[in-house]
Amino acid sequence: MTRLPLLALLSWAAFSAGCTTSLNYPVENPNGGAPTTAVEPANPVAPSPETAAGAPEAPVLLGLGFGVPEEDRPDLDALSDEANDGASWYDLTRQARQDRQLGKFEDADEHLAQAAMQLADQSPASTRRRAVHGMRARLAMDLVALGRDDDAQVLADTLFEEAEQFPEMTGPATVELAVAYSERRKRAAEEAGLTESQLPLLRIALLASESDRPSQDRVNMAYAVSTQAMTDGDVALARRAIDRAVLDAKTVAPADLLQLGSLKIYKTRIALAQGDLITAEASATAANRLFDEADAASANRAIAEATLARALARSGDLERARAIAVGAQARLGEDPPLPPHAARTVLAEVGRLERIAGDLEAARGFFEEALEIPGVEFDADVLLVEQLAKEMAELGAEKNSTSDAN
Repeated sequence: MTRLPLLALLSWAAFSAGCTTSLNYPVENPNGGAPTTAVEPANPVAPSPETAAGAPEAPVLLGLGFGVPEEDRPDLDALSDEANDGASWYDLTRQARQDRQLGKFEDADEHLAQAAMQLADQSPASTRRRAVHGMRARLAMDLVALGRDDDAQVLADTLFEEAEQFPEMTGPATVELAVAYSERRKRAAEEAGLTESQLPLLRIALLASESDRPSQDRVNMAYAVSTQAMTDGDVALARRAIDRAVLDAKTVAPADLLQLGSLKIYKTRIALAQGDLITAEASATAANRLFDEADAASANRAIAEATLARALARSGDLERARAIAVGAQARLGEDPPLPPHAARTVLAEVGRLERIAGDLEAARGFFEEALEIPGVEFDADVLLVEQLAKEMAELGAEKNSTSDAN
């Protein structure tokens, strides 16, 4: 499988665009899914006189592309040795395959449903049940391609219910079906002006993929699930997905230090949301080392440094946190200047550090400076602006609470 292009990791906006020169730094894939290599729309942030001199060398953020494992069709003929005590099941599946080849999709659906009923007492992990489930998933995709949406929907819903109940029954065809329906439903909701979470289907896709071999496609998908889960507030699923992405990245692309480091930065943010401060600090530290070894772009290093600084602040090490934050801030004054989204992210993280330290006025100053940067038209920056607005409001409430206590 050809590896998808490197991408820049999403900003922390989902939870808590190019400049005149080409910089790889955390951005969101404007088409949805996992991040992709991109250059931020123009309007770099000009360096201030105070920060223009000598930014130190130090930690990037990128990501990957969204994809689905290629279809791995089971060879029913190879299962014929299992058919001696299940000839009826085997005959039904062979007939369903012939029906599908002849375009008799109603007959294929009926025969596969009958085969599934006959195998209902077997283990969900059995080769037979997995083969039938996969054939039905591919049939649903055929129906979608033919424009028979109602029939496809009925069958897909049945398969998604099975997948939720018995994840061990699923496989690559289930992954493809779940991702396809996630994208279809997202488009339909957008056209109707509605907001509908795609997380339930992405959860099915992730769980269905876990029985397969590691691949770049699964890295991409797991990352996409983790970002959606954080947006929707399912931190536990986000952690499971990012752990899967990191493990697979180490296997399929161990020399891609930017990808691995970027995933670890995102894992840092998820761990912070969980309150797992040990993992957060370890992941951020490892990411900065990887980025340094990869000689990553300054904008990406600044984001990584600022993320590490916040992790250290959460752990109570404010002295180290502020020292690292000073380095990240110094990068804002480099020439060429950092792109707007990268600069906004750094200022936001430093503001969060000060909020953790209890200096609410300093935090407000960093948040206001971040919000003064012109916006860029991609989701990561829009979400970051929204998050900063919420955090500004929370600062006001905290200040009032402190005043009342005094």
